[in-house]
Amino acid sequence: MSDFVQEFDEFFNSSSMQSALSELKAPNSKISSLEVDLKELELFNHELALAVEDKPDSFNKAAEEALSKQKTFDGKPLKAKVRFFGVQNSTDVLVKDLGADHLNKLIEVQGVVNLVTDIKPRMQVSLWECIHCGTTMKTIPDKTVVNQPELCRCGRKDFKLLESSSDFVNMQYGQMQDLIERVLGSSTPAHVDLWFEDDLTNVVLPGENVVLTGILRLMPRKEYGKGKSPVYSKVLDVVHIKKSEKEFEEIKISPEEEEEILRLSKEPDLKQQFIKSIAPSIYGYDMLKEAIALQLFGGTPEKILPDGQKIRSDMHMLLIGDPGVAKSRILKFTEELAPKCIYVAGRGASGVGLTASAEKDKAGEGWVLKAGAMVLASGGLVAIDEFDKMDDNDRASIHEAMEQQSVSVAKAGIVTKFKTKTSVLAAANPKFGRFDPNTPVAQQFDIMPTLLSRFDLIFVLKDVLDSSRDRGMAEHILMGHKHSREKLAPADLTIAVAPEIPEEIVRKYIAYSRRNIFPLLSDAAIERIKDYYVELRRLGEKDNTFPITPRDLEGLVRLAEASAKLRLSNVVSLEDAETAIKLKDYVLKEVFMDKDTGKLDVDVVLLGQSKSKIDKIRQVNNLIKDLEKQFDLVPLEEVLKKGVEIGLDEGFVQTTIDQLLRQGELYKPKPGFIKSARPKW
Repeated sequence: MSDFVQEFDEFFNSSSMQSALSELKAPNSKISSLEVDLKELELFNHELALAVEDKPDSFNKAAEEALSKQKTFDGKPLKAKVRFFGVQNSTDVLVKDLGADHLNKLIEVQGVVNLVTDIKPRMQVSLWECIHCGTTMKTIPDKTVVNQPELCRCGRKDFKLLESSSDFVNMQYGQMQDLIERVLGSSTPAHVDLWFEDDLTNVVLPGENVVLTGILRLMPRKEYGKGKSPVYSKVLDVVHIKKSEKEFEEIKISPEEEEEILRLSKEPDLKQQFIKSIAPSIYGYDMLKEAIALQLFGGTPEKILPDGQKIRSDMHMLLIGDPGVAKSRILKFTEELAPKCIYVAGRGASGVGLTASAEKDKAGEGWVLKAGAMVLASGGLVAIDEFDKMDDNDRASIHEAMEQQSVSVAKAGIVTKFKTKTSVLAAANPKFGRFDPNTPVAQQFDIMPTLLSRFDLIFVLKDVLDSSRDRGMAEHILMGHKHSREKLAPADLTIAVAPEIPEEIVRKYIAYSRRNIFPLLSDAAIERIKDYYVELRRLGEKDNTFPITPRDLEGLVRLAEASAKLRLSNVVSLEDAETAIKLKDYVLKEVFMDKDTGKLDVDVVLLGQSKSKIDKIRQVNNLIKDLEKQFDLVPLEEVLKKGVEIGLDEGFVQTTIDQLLRQGELYKPKPGFIKSARPKW
């Protein structure tokens, strides 16, 4: 290898490497390795670059030997790792394709890290002492096994390992999976184990998109009966890490596709085409489909207020509906359509499974940081089905992830944060399985109000008996079955169940927009949104109700920005503001309307009760307090009678008393009488 050492020496002395070497040699340099781009090496010596890719172990040693000929600022030999990257045709390799052809080769793989362990010491040079003559000998362990010397000079084979005198290096296990956006449909991403050492430890966190350069190695065989299994596990021995920063940069868009995207953006009915391309086999729900389209585009990212506070750009939406109204199908279709999406079912999803966790590894020797769905889908969307089936503790764990777009983990001395720049599309059933037409909609949500407030839009999907709509839906569904059987040619796909825009173009259109379009509000849009917000707030002043909150104002901005991104415009127009207001108005009237007063009141959802109902409950409470001044034990009949006299419905008074009894505010000392449970001071 001496000739190759000489060639590397010449390369390191070339002008292209002087800047990197100067930084490495500098006094108090914190850099402990030299990064070498194989494209630079190829320009210098094509055969040498190919040899590094084919036999990385041998040629890496030659490179580090050549590097040691360089001198530090004080004249000592330069001791540093050489880390190659920039393997040819590297981005085409998927984790799922790694196999025998890649063994012991230098490869480059793009993916998302989903697990890392804490740091462990690995013995890289072991020192042994002969227990007979005291001679010491060194061995170089491989990655997983420490082997003692075969024979001492005295002819004996008995050695003692001197651990305290051996050399150790930090190492860390990890795991990486294929990027969600590179896996077709709802296929499960493949995984590969990772091995980090030295200055590459504690560099990546779960959820980060990375391009890893490394050597694919075999893991030791497990015992299989009397012999050993012929099937090996594989691990990527990482030699270089590059973090991906740009959103959806891994989605390739050809010049022809870009031309088609730009042409499509100028279509006058662009928005309708997108609406008809979202779950076209599902009848109706045009407002919901428009909202989902805007959610996939998202608002303008990386906006930071003067005080340093970041503004969330991702939208969260909740669908609450009767059984059989296609909630799950809408979520599954969105998973197929979105450039980056993870689908989870609430019944089988835990809070840490959605966010992140620190837990003991299988061997119980350390801790493992694991990324959940919202971390792995960061930059995309998480579709959570059966949201109502999750318990309150699990749902509570995603509060921070939804609003702050980060997840904090503090356990066993591990304190870290994960990014969750993720939109949430959740689906749930009403509290009692199906909506009761006689009960306000918001009172039938079985989700804590603090979590409901995190959703920008809440859609109510009811299964209503309507012969005209039922006929249209039946025809739509049956036509889909008919034409799927006939297998129509593309030219014949003019029926309603076919998407207006091909799915692949929709995915790339969204990716193109999120990569390149960053709209800002125009003066006209600002004035329209401001006027709408102020007018709604003014309407609530008289009755002290809250039709809209400052959090809703930010949601309106996100919707308007998403509308501009759908048009590939960097300016949020008046039309975009009107789109946002239209969707918000629709949701407010469907969900936040107080049926008793006919007025909008967000407290219907945020507090679980409208302002008018809260006032009536307060009246019942005050009535009981007044009667307690007359009676030691208040007769129930007297409360009902007085309630009717002041204009309250007798059934409402009885329901309120029952609720106060359940909450422990009241108790029944004997049948027909009630008493306050609070002590009188």
